[in-house]
Amino acid sequence: MNRRQALSAFGAAAVGVPVLGGLAAGARPGQHTSHADHCAQACAACMIECAKDLRHCAQQLAAGKKEYQRCLELCLDCEDLCGTCASLCYGASAKPVLEACIQVCEACAAECEKFPSDESMRACAKACRDCVTACRSFLGHDR
Repeated sequence: MNRRQALSAFGAAAVGVPVLGGLAAGARPGQHTSHADHCAQACAACMIECAKDLRHCAQQLAAGKKEYQRCLELCLDCEDLCGTCASLCYGASAKPVLEACIQVCEACAAECEKFPSDESMRACAKACRDCVTACRSFLGHDR
């Protein structure tokens, strides 16, 4: 295989992967979503919410509020793991990743819930709890 063929194959794969991922993760309007779809969507939403909360925690830390340190660390872990989980919900490696995601999301939610008057923290805790529920539901069903 020459360089041009290799680059063409890589380009086709790069275009095809997001398309296939989009087909698997997103249901058409009116179509029943599978447990895997629901789990992947909840993980992706949690990843996004944790990314927002990371920024919020960093701002709080910069303002001298050291009590946000643990939450920042957990949001970072949660963001990474939820992103991985969202993409692996359809694969053979899903179970151990889902189990780890549940543990990290529970810890992140518990830490965020220590700040009940902080809207950003409440939103993150909710996304984490929703992700835990979706992951547990998926683990309880066959794919």
